[in-house]
Amino acid sequence: MIEKLMQMTRASGCAAKINPKDLENFLSKIKQTKDKRLLAGFEHNEDAAVYKLDENTGIVFTLDLITPVVNDPYTFGQIAATNSLSDVFAMGGKPLMALNIVCFPEEERKYHLLDMILQGGADKVAEAGGLLAGGHSVNDKEPKYGLAVVGLVDPKKVIYNNTPEVGDFLILTKPLGVGIISTAIKGEIAEKRVVDKAVFWMTKLNKLSQELLELNIHSLTDVTGFGLVGHLSEMILLSGKELGVEVSIKDIPVIDGIYNYINMGMVSKGAMRNQKIYSCLVEKNINLSFEKEIVLFDPQTSGGLLISIDPQQVEKAIKLLHQEGFAESKIIGEVIKSKSKERIKIC
Repeated sequence: MIEKLMQMTRASGCAAKINPKDLENFLSKIKQTKDKRLLAGFEHNEDAAVYKLDENTGIVFTLDLITPVVNDPYTFGQIAATNSLSDVFAMGGKPLMALNIVCFPEEERKYHLLDMILQGGADKVAEAGGLLAGGHSVNDKEPKYGLAVVGLVDPKKVIYNNTPEVGDFLILTKPLGVGIISTAIKGEIAEKRVVDKAVFWMTKLNKLSQELLELNIHSLTDVTGFGLVGHLSEMILLSGKELGVEVSIKDIPVIDGIYNYINMGMVSKGAMRNQKIYSCLVEKNINLSFEKEIVLFDPQTSGGLLISIDPQQVEKAIKLLHQEGFAESKIIGEVIKSKSKERIKIC
């Protein structure tokens, strides 16, 4: 019988990220070397760094690692790799090669778990069209796994996370709730059908077809540890414009069954922290139950893409997304002009 991976980790649900306000403070003290070839660095909280090699070639570079969010080691490897690869896709790029990042206890009786984790990751790198080229390992009591990924992108076609335009429609490509389900797995109350659905979405690559990428997508990011509201806030606040968003709560896709787990107390510390940080930006124009509100702050592992797109092309985008397996993709809102402190309006 395979040892349960989540019993080997101290974290509940998704791997916890450092408070974004603290990160902003740390990074503000670092002197940045200016280089016009660096098209995306850490000043705008981008999903990945982008460096222009020449007029037609840019390098996308990112890394990510997480603690276990499911018990099966092979599946965990797939999820962690999918999550890492997502940042390249979120910049409009294509993965070229990846390096494993492994933290694992130095115990031979557990090495079979690591073997399966690495195989899951390798299979996802191959599926994404990249090459696995090595990696680095550290002896650590708490398992963690992820990838450093290099990708390629046309410098003229990089899609940034902070360039939405007024009137754009917002599309979310995957349903929310995987953080809640991961917490329920750790609490040993998650039902198989719900776990299977969460695993399906967490292992689905955020790879978009060239036809989709050629649409008039103004801004793009993936929804991960800061939750939907956190990543919406980055999209509008970092734009430097007087922008806000109106989001329709009834149109936001969620995984069936998560509200029952919330009622049982299966809410991660990360979700509560996100709510504390970002709720000041939210204006609620309808009465929201705690269950429906906290989902908006739920940290996502390998979450979906948040797309800000020209309204004239949104229907075509939805059709293409459905054809490419993002069957629950929905239009969830619109970018608006706003000078209000509460930039995110929930309707």
